[in-house]
Amino acid sequence: MLKRDLTVGDEKQILISQTLPMLWGLIAVMSVTIVDTYYLGLLGTHALAAMGFVFPVVMFMNSLSFGIGVGASSVIARAIGSKQEDWVRNYSTQALVLALIVSLLFAMVGLLTVDPLFRLLGAPDDLLPYIHQYMDTWYWGCFLIVVPMVGNACLRAAGNTKIPSYTMTAIAVINLIIAPVLIFGLFGLPRLELQGAAIASIIAYFSAMVVTLYVLYVKLHFITLKALTSQIGQSWKDILHLAVPASGTNLISPISIAITTRLIATYGSEAVAGYSVASRIEMFGLMLVMALASTLAPFAGQNWGAQKIERLRRALRLSFVFVWGWGLAMAVLFWLAAVPLTQLFTQHEAAVQASVTYLHIVPITYGLLSTIMIVSSMANGIGQALPALVMTVSRLLVIYLPLAWLLAQQWGLNGIYIATAAANALVGFGAWYWSTHACNKREAAISVPA
Repeated sequence: MLKRDLTVGDEKQILISQTLPMLWGLIAVMSVTIVDTYYLGLLGTHALAAMGFVFPVVMFMNSLSFGIGVGASSVIARAIGSKQEDWVRNYSTQALVLALIVSLLFAMVGLLTVDPLFRLLGAPDDLLPYIHQYMDTWYWGCFLIVVPMVGNACLRAAGNTKIPSYTMTAIAVINLIIAPVLIFGLFGLPRLELQGAAIASIIAYFSAMVVTLYVLYVKLHFITLKALTSQIGQSWKDILHLAVPASGTNLISPISIAITTRLIATYGSEAVAGYSVASRIEMFGLMLVMALASTLAPFAGQNWGAQKIERLRRALRLSFVFVWGWGLAMAVLFWLAAVPLTQLFTQHEAAVQASVTYLHIVPITYGLLSTIMIVSSMANGIGQALPALVMTVSRLLVIYLPLAWLLAQQWGLNGIYIATAAANALVGFGAWYWSTHACNKREAAISVPA
């Protein structure tokens, strides 16, 4: 089934059937990061610390592509819900064009600014050669990463999470095979270290791009030559109306991480390495929530477009109950297993301590952080990107960064991590309230006679 109507059927079963393939795909893609972290950790603390500085820049690019994907997914899902097939094709085609243009511009700027950018992030001069090894290659191939990400968003809007899952699994398998060969120079190949990790990722994502474009063009006919020149202005306007604030929402996160990395860098490269490891462990702990949030966006879009608000309300209730329980389970797991999990990636005592401290403090608020993720996805799905932006700005810029700076003066790294937890908790409650209010308002508007 290449397309699925999400406006009919049992909400719980739909969420489960859509989330599980998405979860598997996310596990696969995030394993790329984990695999690279493990292998690069074998190269030493300098390589691992370099990736800690690289991480927010890579996230910045991912945030731009995510924003375009959010805009495309929302307008496509609502077009499907309201049976506007021509607009489905226009939006899908132009979203991929936008993704290509944005990624190429980003790469051009990035290649010209490696040294000043990473010095601004706090990277010491002895790490810059390691950073160049990765970024000088990664920038050239970043468009191969962005295009399949946006293409998968188009597929999810059609209620298809299986094909994105398959392509993401292919990325993981190819990277798992190629990365150690290129990093360590196996089978007679040159030892490329961080550059090898970048090349392996690019090759893996290239395979995903080929599959995604094939499905969209040949199987679903979401991409057409006619749509390349049809309704360009309106398509870009509708996509960017959501993509710009959605990108802004997601750009705040890597910017915040970059500033946090600079704060943590004052405690040494080992502290940055530990924070980098903890961030990757956290990503795995929240993968199921990410998968559910990704599923909820097209579900919300199709049902909002079809004016089936009670279905959306029930789906939100189910989602909240689940993520609150999951957040509690992850908090307990990370409290008990923080040390052995961290030691999978580094044995350096200072780095281990920095990671363990994070995993003992921040996961306490995973349930409320998950609430923010669910509600932000729902807001983007229904075409209201501003609330998601407000939630992110409030959490990271208004609450977290000032509080992190203040508490760091008193408690060092612990203060930075406590600020993270406090921001998650405060905004999480606000996100839950907004979602309830939005559904009530939409339902009341529908019930008023025209």
